[in-house]
Amino acid sequence: MTTAPVTIHAPSSAATASRGAPASQLRRTARFALASTTTTLRKGMFLFFTVALPILMFLMFNEIFGKEAMGEGGETVGTFIMVRMAAYGGLGAAVNAGAIIQLERTNGWLRQLMVAGLTPRSFVVGKMVAAMAVVLPALIGVYLAGALVAGIHLDALEAVRSLLALWIGMLPLVLLGLVVGLALKPSAVGAATTIGMMLLAVAGGLWFPYEMFPSWLQSISRFTPTYWVGELGTWGIIGEDFPVRGLVTLAVWTLGLALIAALLLGRAARSASRR
Repeated sequence: MTTAPVTIHAPSSAATASRGAPASQLRRTARFALASTTTTLRKGMFLFFTVALPILMFLMFNEIFGKEAMGEGGETVGTFIMVRMAAYGGLGAAVNAGAIIQLERTNGWLRQLMVAGLTPRSFVVGKMVAAMAVVLPALIGVYLAGALVAGIHLDALEAVRSLLALWIGMLPLVLLGLVVGLALKPSAVGAATTIGMMLLAVAGGLWFPYEMFPSWLQSISRFTPTYWVGELGTWGIIGEDFPVRGLVTLAVWTLGLALIAALLLGRAARSASRR
């Protein structure tokens, strides 16, 4: 999907003087994040693939496999399917919301925002805030379907703890989307995000149980961010030992992708300033 480029004009000195001091970078960043969030959430196809499709997949898998008891606390298989499908919806929302930056590079919006006074750092922070915001409907939608349609019962603490763990775990996936959007040409971004999401969903055990994997794939799975996102969401419900290794793995992914994104953004900003 494409959207029409948005033209943002830099304020003249007279206009700035008449309004007093210019808006702070924090205020500009907040306004940009809000605009990005509302623009993304208005896209019907985005909502279908990140909210509606994971809900439908959860309800289908739950109907087939979900009634069997699995957890020691009486949790059914459907509870674990719910967590994985929520993580899958969040994965799609996070990666695609981050990769939208590619559109803003190609239509000149990044340069216009820089002319209007938004720094490259504020631009990325705003995009990340917006991406983390649009992840929430994907997570909450699946949990609501679990409670209202599938009859999965969680107390308030379990639901909040699990959703919060899933949401925080989406940070490296948002950064992954930013890296893809900054690194690749427009013609390659769509294919790269689709293939990357499928590989991460499969290898991370979001589509198929990790226990079904051969030993070599289990070893690979434990290095993926998606596997640990699912494990953190499950921990929020079961409440057993906290997966410290998972937190470390997600932190390493986050730091590494943040460094790559910073380098790529610097290159994109220099390219935009020369146009």
